[in-house]
Amino acid sequence: MTAGERPHGTNALAQGTRTQDAWIRRLVLLVFALGVFVYRDSIMDDTFIHLVYARNLRAAGEIAFNPGEPSQGATSPAWMLLLAAAGATETAARLLSVACGALSVLVFAAAARRLLGRTAWATAAAVAWAGSLWLVRHAPNGMETAAGALTVLGAVELRARGGRSVPRDAAVGIVLALAALVRPESMLLALVYAIQDLCTGWGRRRLLAWLPAFALPVLAWAWFAHDRTGQLLPVTGAAKSGGFHLHPAAWAVVLWREIRVVAAAHAVELCGLAGAAGLALRLDGRAAGRAALRHPLVPYGVFTAGLLLAYALGDLQLQPRYLVPVLPCVVLAGFAAWQHLIGGGARAAALVAVASLAVGAVSGWRTVYPATRDFGRGVREVLKPIALDIAGRELPHAVAASPDIGVLGYFSGARILDLGGLVDPRVQRIVDTAGYDAMLQDGLFLDLGTPDFIVDRSPERERFAGLVTRGLRWRPLRTGALRGLGISRPQTYYYTLYALEPESAFGAVRAASEPLAHVTPRR
Repeated sequence: MTAGERPHGTNALAQGTRTQDAWIRRLVLLVFALGVFVYRDSIMDDTFIHLVYARNLRAAGEIAFNPGEPSQGATSPAWMLLLAAAGATETAARLLSVACGALSVLVFAAAARRLLGRTAWATAAAVAWAGSLWLVRHAPNGMETAAGALTVLGAVELRARGGRSVPRDAAVGIVLALAALVRPESMLLALVYAIQDLCTGWGRRRLLAWLPAFALPVLAWAWFAHDRTGQLLPVTGAAKSGGFHLHPAAWAVVLWREIRVVAAAHAVELCGLAGAAGLALRLDGRAAGRAALRHPLVPYGVFTAGLLLAYALGDLQLQPRYLVPVLPCVVLAGFAAWQHLIGGGARAAALVAVASLAVGAVSGWRTVYPATRDFGRGVREVLKPIALDIAGRELPHAVAASPDIGVLGYFSGARILDLGGLVDPRVQRIVDTAGYDAMLQDGLFLDLGTPDFIVDRSPERERFAGLVTRGLRWRPLRTGALRGLGISRPQTYYYTLYALEPESAFGAVRAASEPLAHVTPRR
């Protein structure tokens, strides 16, 4: 045998391993594709907020929702940049999101083999993640959610390889930077890794390798964003949270919702974790705790717990998509727990994976899929037609006010007055002081400008028809019903497009020449 030759048995074993890995990749991608097909109608108004920012960045190099008005209303800088490079279209956003979801499945499979061994449990965990309810629900919607999971998983998988490698450590820093630029709260994972590395001499040398690679892209973006907008951080956080208050009852409400969201997809994994913890306490809790703390998954677990706690302390208006980057940790830890409880049999692993998928399927059938289908239909049949109605009136320099600004901003061609406070923090201050309904009924939003059109969202149909606010009369132009605003608000909401008359530009045109041929009858 020459020096460069390997035994035939070793070659055959390596070839068999590669073949097995290839079949596992096909299997998990098939499961993921089936889930995405079921939730193919998933879409969000926030998708179009990113697209508007990406379109303006592509066209004028500015970070702005309304052209010429710099603002930081997009939570994900990296996603905005990627959408701008891809053309800032809905199709591009959807395809990129699905691609990130598929890549997250492949990276998870690699991480599972590394953390659980080349066992049936690793394959079963990969299948469970590929069909995870919240992954397949959000992968087709064009948001940054799947990219957030992908980047976090990428950092975890690279870090789990261990050993000393400066290039790999630098790659960890780059991926952590991408994770932070996709979802800012992912900076917490970098903080966890930094604290871990500071505890040992070798870790401090590793920190010197990855910290600059992490800091440079983040600081470069912060400088660019501040240069363009005068702000370092997005203003969306204040609009979606109540802020920190010493109110344990409010924290408990958010924590309970987090548990319910996770359990809707991964109750089986949570049961495994609870069972393994109980068994460890019965046998030798102290020894089991020391062994658990040495597990390479621990930093990811600390990040997961820290993020859930931060959301609770900040009284966040929790959306399931915010938890997607930490769900792989729940799956990995849950399957590791079940492996510890019932052994390494392939049949047991398959049963746990099937049970996990079944939990997500039942939750999807009962609540998630109907809400996703109805909102997607509402975007196509209610929100988009309202936006096109405004565009079709061809009013010069039109201004439209709305609490949901994405679809309206993307399709209407009007300047948008954001009533939700995502783009303009002044609106959020008015809402915090007077309340949303009072802001509309009393016309407090008019202090920020007088719109030609206003879109109201309410369970009550055309509730402001005929209302006169500061001398402006609300005239309904069209109304559409949308069955639910997601899972937490399943009741029917009415979206009504009003014209403000007569001081608005539209009212002035109408007053000068009635009736207008281009006025669409109310529906």
